[in-house]
Amino acid sequence: MTQTNQKSRKAVKQSGFQVSPVAAGCAVLLISVAGATHAQQTGGELVVTGIRASIENAIATKRNSDGIVEALSAEDIGKLPDSTVAESVSRLPGVTAQRNKSTGRAQSVSVRGMSPDFNGALLNGREQASTGDSRGVEFDQFPAELLGSIVIHKTPEASLVGQGLASTIDLRTVRPLDFNKRTFSANVRSQRSGVDSGAGEGKGDRQSFSYVDQFADRTLGIALGYTKLKDEGAEQLKFNSWGGWNRDIKYNGKDVKIPGGFTADTEQSTSNREGLMAVIQYKPNKDFETVLDVFSSKGTFALKKTGLEGAFLENASYDPAGKLLPGAVVNSAGFVTSGTMDGYKGVVRNHLESGDDKLDSFGWNTKFKVGDWKAAADVSQSKVSRVSSRYETTAGLPGDGNTTGKTDTISWSGFNGTNLADTVFKTGLSYADRSQIKLTDVNGWSGGPSSPQAGYVAIPQVTDKVDNVRFSGRRNVEYGPVSSVEIGANFSDRTKVRTTQEGRLVVKGGDPYAGAAVPGTATNVAGTTGLAVVSWDPRGSLGTIYDLAKKVDSDILNKDWSVNEKVTTTFVKG
Repeated sequence: MTQTNQKSRKAVKQSGFQVSPVAAGCAVLLISVAGATHAQQTGGELVVTGIRASIENAIATKRNSDGIVEALSAEDIGKLPDSTVAESVSRLPGVTAQRNKSTGRAQSVSVRGMSPDFNGALLNGREQASTGDSRGVEFDQFPAELLGSIVIHKTPEASLVGQGLASTIDLRTVRPLDFNKRTFSANVRSQRSGVDSGAGEGKGDRQSFSYVDQFADRTLGIALGYTKLKDEGAEQLKFNSWGGWNRDIKYNGKDVKIPGGFTADTEQSTSNREGLMAVIQYKPNKDFETVLDVFSSKGTFALKKTGLEGAFLENASYDPAGKLLPGAVVNSAGFVTSGTMDGYKGVVRNHLESGDDKLDSFGWNTKFKVGDWKAAADVSQSKVSRVSSRYETTAGLPGDGNTTGKTDTISWSGFNGTNLADTVFKTGLSYADRSQIKLTDVNGWSGGPSSPQAGYVAIPQVTDKVDNVRFSGRRNVEYGPVSSVEIGANFSDRTKVRTTQEGRLVVKGGDPYAGAAVPGTATNVAGTTGLAVVSWDPRGSLGTIYDLAKKVDSDILNKDWSVNEKVTTTFVKG
């Protein structure tokens, strides 16, 4: 570095002015400040921070690496360019972020077009556990505010642990002794979404805090970081016309067409996450350094679908064939533009996909000098747990629809055969009335009274733990083109377990036609139809409202598994 600086100063004396690639990119913003600085500065130290420093740091990382890497450095403490790691690294060449279809946020990373499962994920050079069914890490578990830099290794390297076939992504927290002074950062953001969309607006907020300090004549440093995210997405109004399907029926002796049925939902997602980072670094002299770092993240996610669905004629065991009542209007093409059907059994849907995850990672690294060798010892553990659930609950008029009084009517207007999404629908009863609408097996979709199904549930759980111990040594040598040699060994013990419960939801009590009261008082609208329906959160209802009739087949049994692997890796690098 000294030689580089000296050469740079010499070049300035000879040419009077020289522009580096990064300086050229920033010149428009800095030229006025640079002129004032040149006029006033006669000596001393110039410290470059902000976006220019982050670009220079990233370039230096790429230049000094033994392999091909892409690097991203924080503009300042707590200031990576995006809210998640996946969004940040998607700025780099050859890297693409894949977004979660429910939240829209970047969650996983594809490098060179390969699946995210082919990436290795490290935190400060240590292999990380994952919450998915494979090794692929969900990067939205790592808040960007808690990281100092990200390096993507695109080529293999002998000393790199946990390498992936496509790439190895190393997330790095800050090192407090790399800072010149005490540093503090706080950030508060809020947002609104879905404004003027005609549906409920979304809102969210994000807070972060970072603190770095040095003590004992800069031999001891600490870094602390905390971030909290709360996001409530805007409502999305959905309508599914089942492929634009129409039904052919007889009316007044003529063949006419009526709507076949629909599913209309209002969807909304919510997510929360908290992250914590702590680093303690002790370096009393140039021959000894020890660093202890802790990283923790926990989050929740839910996607709620509330709506109404049903066919306009017979649909299943409890849904009899209805008929078109007198007064229907038929156009010249044979479509019933407006009319009323009886025998309708609407199904109120309250479906919920949710997940709770927790990540804990710690590592202790010590570097020391023994003779001509620079040795390092590293101990780490990464563990995660994830509990997910998928509830699909149904509500409506309980009982067999073939019994008098157990069905409803539905009317429509403005139908022309191709515009189901724009057709106006109206039901005879209110599906937001809890005195009539019950949690029940509405239509006998699972086969009737011998196999009641008031919904379906799947509750998968994943736990993963990785323990690592690593030793390495490095020394300078003079042997032809080899200037140094590094040897080392890594010992890894990993255990991953996945279990699941899955099956039909049956209302407690043994009566296949039983109906249970819908908890709460909340209501919502069924997608674009505007029809009001009951709304509730089914989490926690298993065992209180419902019993589980487990579904047992090979596909479900194959979802339960466990893997334990112990890997010893040795390497020599010159």
